[in-house]
Amino acid sequence: MRIDKEHKLDFFKALYENAQSQTSGQREDFDKWSKQYKGDLEIDDSTTPAKTGRNITYELIESQFSSYLPTTAVSPESYSERTERNAKSVEKLLRNKRNKLPFERMNDIDERYSPIYGGSVWLIEWDNSIKTHKTVGDVKVSVWSPSHFVGQPYIYDIDDMEYCFITFETTKEDLVRKYGVSFDDADETESDNGNETDETATVVVCYYKDDDDKICQYIWSGDVELSDIEDYYSRKKYICKNCGKRKELCECDKPDYEMQNDEYEELDHDIVLTDGTVLYANSPVMENGQVVMETQSQQAYLNDGTVAMDEVNGIKVPLMVDVQVPKLERTRLPYFTPTKFPIVIRKNTSQEDSLFGQSDCEFIRPQQQAINKLESRILEKSMKAGVYPTAPEDGAGQFDNGVYDSVIKLNQGNQKLYGRIDLQVDLSQDTAQAERQYDQAKRILGITDSYQGQADTTAQSGKAKQIQVNQAAGRLDSKRKMKNAAYADIDEIIFQYFLAYADEPRTVSYTDSSGRLQNATFNRYDFIERDENGEYYYNTSYLFSTDLTGDVEQSREMIWAENRLNFQNGCYGDVNDPETLLIFWQQQEKHHYPDARDMVERIRAKIEAIRQAQAMQQQLQATQAQNQELTAQKLAAEDKARYAEGYISYLQGGAK
Repeated sequence: MRIDKEHKLDFFKALYENAQSQTSGQREDFDKWSKQYKGDLEIDDSTTPAKTGRNITYELIESQFSSYLPTTAVSPESYSERTERNAKSVEKLLRNKRNKLPFERMNDIDERYSPIYGGSVWLIEWDNSIKTHKTVGDVKVSVWSPSHFVGQPYIYDIDDMEYCFITFETTKEDLVRKYGVSFDDADETESDNGNETDETATVVVCYYKDDDDKICQYIWSGDVELSDIEDYYSRKKYICKNCGKRKELCECDKPDYEMQNDEYEELDHDIVLTDGTVLYANSPVMENGQVVMETQSQQAYLNDGTVAMDEVNGIKVPLMVDVQVPKLERTRLPYFTPTKFPIVIRKNTSQEDSLFGQSDCEFIRPQQQAINKLESRILEKSMKAGVYPTAPEDGAGQFDNGVYDSVIKLNQGNQKLYGRIDLQVDLSQDTAQAERQYDQAKRILGITDSYQGQADTTAQSGKAKQIQVNQAAGRLDSKRKMKNAAYADIDEIIFQYFLAYADEPRTVSYTDSSGRLQNATFNRYDFIERDENGEYYYNTSYLFSTDLTGDVEQSREMIWAENRLNFQNGCYGDVNDPETLLIFWQQQEKHHYPDARDMVERIRAKIEAIRQAQAMQQQLQATQAQNQELTAQKLAAEDKARYAEGYISYLQGGAK
């Protein structure tokens, strides 16, 4: 995208205002659907709102809520032992991030954003300010409502856009801390929320592609430029204009630094990879796919390994010979640069020519408004219904005591005219129509009473009820697939960030097949490969998806029951074997069965006690066998001694 570099602030402000105007209708829909979810009583094409209503939108959206987090699955495009090992390393890293980052809280709001607005916006960033004793930098993930996102008009895929915007509200003090602006500049920023206290500011972040298709970032608030980073993903280094050295090596009295992109790193030491292979600091030079050779003088050795000697002027010196050896150079590794916008769009359900998906609020809005009208009518009828007294004109005053809201007055002054009139109304038709609209809304979204956990008489057996639930879940499966796809995209961006910026090996924990917590290491150098021309590159040919067996949140009881059935049927081994019992409880622990961890520890302790008893028994048997052997040897020796003594006596007797 070509930009006006001399007037960047004005250029991006105009670009943002134009994108806003082109998508104003969609933003109005977002506001309308948000109010509908919160129970707004406004009636379309009417200035008079409903008096009351039943918030079926909230009820149906909340009934679809799912707390499960998709489990990452990574596989290499081309199989080898190395790529398979690297894929498992990435899986462990990403699953560790699922546990470390607040994905549970983000999922809680995301599960509401998606059906309300038709989608949600995920922002994935690398934050170098996150530091530990051994590492620098980590990923930061946040989820945003689509009302905070403005995309390029008429482009319906985030990867095809030339630019997009994210807006958020923050304090002016935070602007000073994060972007290094002065307090005077921070006071010049503006807030779009009409904040009368003037303590916050609306920040607009633009991500765009330059002429080289590289991702750039521009940030501003009001008329104040906060940040301008070209080639946003590239490594940066500061070079002194005076001496040409890096900031870390510059010794100038008055250095003048400029920021440049850092494309390569030169190794100053050998790097041992996870599989034990070594990435050497010096690599052979290659040209046209061939190793470049050079001539060097080296000591000659004889066949027996001794140094060959030569006599020069009567003095013996080691013999030197010329040999061809590979020419070496300092290993230069390119820094990996991500290529995608740091934004992932999760769709609710797909629709044609739309960046976001279909909104549940949009499709059930007619039913919601019809129910609001009917509920208002029911309320009005109920309020006006009741028993009213009747009285003649001259006797109505005696009812003016606040007990009755109104008195029906009759013209004749006859005492018989005192009485009452029952004005009860029939609400059955209005109630039936309201329930009819509610059923229509549920059918539109594919939700049944069984899915909501309500009484459902249409299913007479447990099997039929299970089929009903599965069928409803199948009709809602499109939303689940879109969620899985979004999480796979998030995982891929996180993986690219760690390839680009995680200089130190990262230790991650995982649970092995025995249920024990283990450590593994993610090392970005494991993904370095060298092509036939001698160029080093990062192998990013990995496929990201979600593990279909990872969703157990909705069916834990079924998994528990299935594990018990497998145990009883001997699928894990002999049911009387403690090892088999341990496998069963480890499976239950994996699927969060209550107190399963305690059972695993008890059985392990029991198995350990049995093993110790068996070891002692084996040691006792070995000792007994050894003692028996010693006893046998002793008896044999005694027999031999007696035999020798008798033989000697025999010989002596014969001599006599």
